Amino acid sequence: MSVRKLTTKLTMLLALIVGGANANAYAGDPQLPPADPFEFDPDFQWFEPIYGADMLDMKPAKRAHTGWYATYDRLALYGKRPDAINGTGDENKLDKGAGHRYDLGYMDPDGETGYLFSYTDYEVGAMDGFRIDRINRLNDENLDGEPEYALGATRFGLPVFPEDGNVFGFSRRFYDIGQTVNNMDIDSYEFMKTWRMEPYHYGGILEPMLGVRFLRAQDLGMSRNYARTREGELNPDNVNLAYFTDLGESTDAIERLTENISDIDNELYTVQFGFRYFKFQNRFRYSAEFRGFTGLNLQCLKQQQAITTTTYDGFDIGSDVTQNLVTKDITTYQTNEEFFIGYEVRAEMSYQLTKMFHVRCGVELVDLALGLWRNDRSLGFREQGDYVDSGENREQSFLAVGGTFGIEMNR
Repeated sequence: MSVRKLTTKLTMLLALIVGGANANAYAGDPQLPPADPFEFDPDFQWFEPIYGADMLDMKPAKRAHTGWYATYDRLALYGKRPDAINGTGDENKLDKGAGHRYDLGYMDPDGETGYLFSYTDYEVGAMDGFRIDRINRLNDENLDGEPEYALGATRFGLPVFPEDGNVFGFSRRFYDIGQTVNNMDIDSYEFMKTWRMEPYHYGGILEPMLGVRFLRAQDLGMSRNYARTREGELNPDNVNLAYFTDLGESTDAIERLTENISDIDNELYTVQFGFRYFKFQNRFRYSAEFRGFTGLNLQCLKQQQAITTTTYDGFDIGSDVTQNLVTKDITTYQTNEEFFIGYEVRAEMSYQLTKMFHVRCGVELVDLALGLWRNDRSLGFREQGDYVDSGENREQSFLAVGGTFGIEMNR
């Protein structure tokens, strides 16, 4: 037998053996390794153009992407103020806030199941108050371009003692006094299992989801009250200003800043369920999402008072500081547990730029509806060490509503 014929027969025999082994593996062991999770776009032509004819010929199930995906959204939401015990009547007023949302997920190549991880960071803040000059008002040497101390002694030539210099970035010395009316910082972490259903008759696709969600909602309450002595008479109309106290006429130039701080930390451990429904129309995709979550809220209230007393060598502009004393009382804590309920609703419209990238915008509503502890804004009426029980404020709520704008890849 020639070498050529022998080689041919051996090659055919090897092919039959390998093919038979693979066939047996598929028939007897259906639990084969899944497809490569990074093989959602092997050529990585993310910016490849897509044309109208391509979209018309493509069924909705094929236009819904598979593989890894990522999104980023900028949030512009308005947040609700907490309830107030002093009856100001502004509980339903909304204050401007901003945040970010990042999504990372994976849908299997068959387009049936997947996973989603989402992180959201959102802040809203508002304060009632004003800016008041300190007794020495400004450091005139800094205004003349002369550093308080030689460069090298301190960074940027700033004074060794901050109370001797102007406020960093400004040309004078002052305090911002008043009281926070809305200061909420929310961090949210979600991990979801998702399912993709068969397209409906008109091309809409439903994706149910189920998972867990952890939120950390920190509500900061703070009041800053200013008091000082005076060298001469003071305009009577200014004596009774909110957050300001007249210590009377004196030969000693003394000022005092009193800060009451109340920091409430809500840690929410929840289970979450929801769905996403979307539909394609040419280059546009319209989607709606709902998430409901409920669980346990572990609450902690931390309160403290700090008093800064500063003495000067006179009442003139540029007077030197002779003494600066900061005193703080003992920090007090209160803890509590509450049952929590919340939900989130989104509506978005995206426009397909390339094969893989969309830009999108939408509206969003987040309601931490029940079981949230927020500040009652009673700090301005509180004496040192006298901290009241917030009582019913442990079951408040937080509502945020507004718009979003972002970009997505392979979503």
